[in-house]
Amino acid sequence: MARHFVYPHPNPDGTNDDRRIELHWQRDTGVQFAATAWKGEPGRPDTVVEYLPTGDKGDTYRAWDGPFVDLTRDQINHLIKQLRVARDQAFGRDE
Repeated sequence: MARHFVYPHPNPDGTNDDRRIELHWQRDTGVQFAATAWKGEPGRPDTVVEYLPTGDKGDTYRAWDGPFVDLTRDQINHLIKQLRVARDQAFGRDE
């Protein structure tokens, strides 16, 4: 599954890399979109590690976690249009 991450820099509280936007997709399967947060050691995100151990049992948990939304083609097209409107109203139109 292909993935792309967007990291806002800096965060409003002055920290970096403890939240991100995730976009996952696979041909003929679907697209997922999520806003996730770092669940590991505060201030020390490791963007390579997806799962971290929880204890002696070797259990793991997601290093980055958040609600994922499955999007249809129509929903993606609508989201793109709305993002363009939001961008233009917030930052002005691209010339």
